[in-house]
Amino acid sequence: MIEAMARLTLVLGLLWLAACPRTQSSGVVPPSTSSERKTLGPGDVLEIRVADQEALTGPYEVSDAGTIRFPWIGDVEVTKKTQGEIAAEIEGKLMDGWLKQPQVSVRVTERKNREVSVLGQVKEAGSYPFKPGLTVMQAISLAGGMNPLAMPRRVKLIRETDKGRQTFEIDTTAIIESRAQDLALEPGDIVFVPESPV
Repeated sequence: MIEAMARLTLVLGLLWLAACPRTQSSGVVPPSTSSERKTLGPGDVLEIRVADQEALTGPYEVSDAGTIRFPWIGDVEVTKKTQGEIAAEIEGKLMDGWLKQPQVSVRVTERKNREVSVLGQVKEAGSYPFKPGLTVMQAISLAGGMNPLAMPRRVKLIRETDKGRQTFEIDTTAIIESRAQDLALEPGDIVFVPESPV
């Protein structure tokens, strides 16, 4: 059953690659246009810090309604807002009778239902949960690493961008040898490790 699923994942990856004829160097990889990347959703976790207010600082999980419940001010809508907009809204509500000059910072620490796929010549091809900061090499490691048939110098990163679906070629050997930087992944990215022709 597991082998059949791995084969199906590989076939789907190959079909996806076939639809992406243009391959570019990994020098500059544009950001994803995925709405999932930009929009917070249920289950996502925000770390909210309020300067000098330890009781208010901590993790807040987005509810099914797209809100977080913040002490003193109640529900705060967070979907379709940037982290800066959320911080500004909380600051504004805290200034309304609670704190004189609140300083609020917001960052996403966990995203639910966001995945990256690792396909091709890896030990455990499949989809893996996305976490901010996840890189190409870390994703390959999650998939058990490359198998002996892999071609590490021609790894493909497939991403939806403003110009449509694009494929970027990555020399993972250069990353391992510290000649190139590891690339950060985004939700929806596909990492494809091709088979060596030899």
